[in-house]
Amino acid sequence: MAFRSYFPLMTIASSSHPQPALGSWVTAVSPATGFAQASGAPLTLTLGTASASSSPAASANDAYMFSGDKQAVLWDPNGSHFETVNIASVSGNTVVLGPKTSQPAPAQSAGLYVYTEFPHVAGAIGTGTYILPRLDVNNPLIVFEDGGTGTWLYIGQGPLFTATFQRIYKLSKTASGTQPSYWNAGMYNPGNAFAPYELFVSGTAGDTYTTSLATD
Repeated sequence: MAFRSYFPLMTIASSSHPQPALGSWVTAVSPATGFAQASGAPLTLTLGTASASSSPAASANDAYMFSGDKQAVLWDPNGSHFETVNIASVSGNTVVLGPKTSQPAPAQSAGLYVYTEFPHVAGAIGTGTYILPRLDVNNPLIVFEDGGTGTWLYIGQGPLFTATFQRIYKLSKTASGTQPSYWNAGMYNPGNAFAPYELFVSGTAGDTYTTSLATD
């Protein structure tokens, strides 16, 4: 069993909006009009600031969760415009999108390359399009770090989940210095992998959590 546990300690950015259990949101895009419609050119995306890590230094950036030549998911906060994109490169807290590996038929016939197939939004948490690493794993592990101020950390499916809708589980707070509460899917089946990009969390702003993945 191998784990991917180098993802940073994460902070709940807003008490009012869910956020990816593993991922971020897009705060700005270059060129500025790049999200106005489907894009046929590279886009540079500046990400949010959910990471609470500082060592190594690069882990202070949300973009640390992404890798060049890997895939990611864009998903608007209203639940629309879900799509897979390719990450060409990562620098600081920005990622650059590359052309899609599988091009839609209209683009192929026109000799074009598509980088995004839908319009998206850049902005603050709850407005900016969510971006999540696209991975298939055997099991996710989410830890609600001790010393939280909110009563619960909620875990759900997708950006529309609430404490009472599409909720999977909730973790209770623990006192600082005590064993924190955690959740894992409790099943290991390589033939029926979990998609961690479907997992979102919500809670009290400032509370922290970590997400680790069992990959094989």
